Amino acid sequence: MAHTIPFYQSLRTKAAALFFLAFMVIVLPANWFVFQKIKTTLHEADGQELRAEAEKIASRISLDPLTIPLPPLGYLLQVNQSTLAEPTTLFSSPDFPDISTFEPTSSYSLIDTLKIVHLKKEVPYVAPVIVSLARSTSFVELQIRQMQNYLLLANVLSLLLAGALIFWAAGRMLNPLRKIISTASQITASKEMSRVEVPSTNDESKLLANTLNEMIVRLESSIKNQVNFFASATHELKTPLTIMQTELAVSLEKSHEDTNKILTSQLHEVRKLNRIVEDFLLISQLKSDSLTLRKKRELVEEIIYTSLKSVQPLAVAKNIQINLSLHEEGGATAAILDAEKFEIVLKNLLENAIKYSDSNTTITLQLNRDANHAQLRVINPTIQSFTTIEILKREFQKSNEHSHGLGMGLWICDQVLKLHQFRFTLLCENQVFEARIEIPLAD
Repeated sequence: MAHTIPFYQSLRTKAAALFFLAFMVIVLPANWFVFQKIKTTLHEADGQELRAEAEKIASRISLDPLTIPLPPLGYLLQVNQSTLAEPTTLFSSPDFPDISTFEPTSSYSLIDTLKIVHLKKEVPYVAPVIVSLARSTSFVELQIRQMQNYLLLANVLSLLLAGALIFWAAGRMLNPLRKIISTASQITASKEMSRVEVPSTNDESKLLANTLNEMIVRLESSIKNQVNFFASATHELKTPLTIMQTELAVSLEKSHEDTNKILTSQLHEVRKLNRIVEDFLLISQLKSDSLTLRKKRELVEEIIYTSLKSVQPLAVAKNIQINLSLHEEGGATAAILDAEKFEIVLKNLLENAIKYSDSNTTITLQLNRDANHAQLRVINPTIQSFTTIEILKREFQKSNEHSHGLGMGLWICDQVLKLHQFRFTLLCENQVFEARIEIPLAD
């Protein structure tokens, strides 16, 4: 079964998040530093332009006669003559700010939203002239805000586009890994297991696929060895058990009454051992997907009679009566199935019914039929209640601590019937347990 990972936990999302974190930690501070440098450069360029304009005006000022050119549009001009006393204002544009110092500097000063430069012009035989030129910083601030918006937009778009590209590229790089996961999730333990497709890329995904395939080869070898061991062990155990069972049956017919009980008990235990050995082999075949069904047209009634004969001693020991109800209209019930495996299923169901019923009770075995299907029902009063019926189909599931055997009876039934593609249902209500099998009829 393939497992899904929440979107926020996927490697693609983690790669995109890592890029976003790197962008925030590295790129954004770098962009902020660049922005501050550009901002400073723009202000310095604006100040140099203002100083150049002031130098142009200063070069055209004359004191004899007094000639002061008007500043260009958008500029404010003030011309002062520096004397030993207070400076004398020769000219001042309206709205020129009040300033307390006129010391010429190589830089500029800011008053509110005005940028001001001061130039000193030496005039022969008289006090020097101080030219102060001011201009609003609104234009350069507008440029800075526009540049800031452009940078912000560029950063956001870069982040989104790069994040989408990283997300897409990560998905492309993870495609081989997803294929490996999809194939591996469908592989089941058997003697012939599928292989993971090896990607053509020479990276870690190819190494992972090759490693998984090597592991599958080892698993196949282990499963084959296990199946061969079970088959060999079953054969070695079954042969002496069959001989013992036959000898005990013959001895029982010839024995005296005082030894009948001992021989009967031994025969019962040998049959139980024989059944356990058969279950071991069947379990091994089911677990390794090596069970082969030899299906052909069979009469269900004949399998029922054979199974009833096999479990009759168990029913007699507990004084349990088995009522058989068959569908008599239309002749015998024919179906396409493996008679040997289906008999194992039916014997398991009957033995479970006997095991979990009180003594001196009745078990009902019904065979009903309609146009397309036959329905086989095993109904018994049970000494135990179940909260979850389907749990009984689980592997090695014992219903209570006093159970005998492997606890695999219903699991074997469920697996064999799945291979037959027969519907298998378990019901329990009011201390009455029912196992139901739906069998498609043969044409």
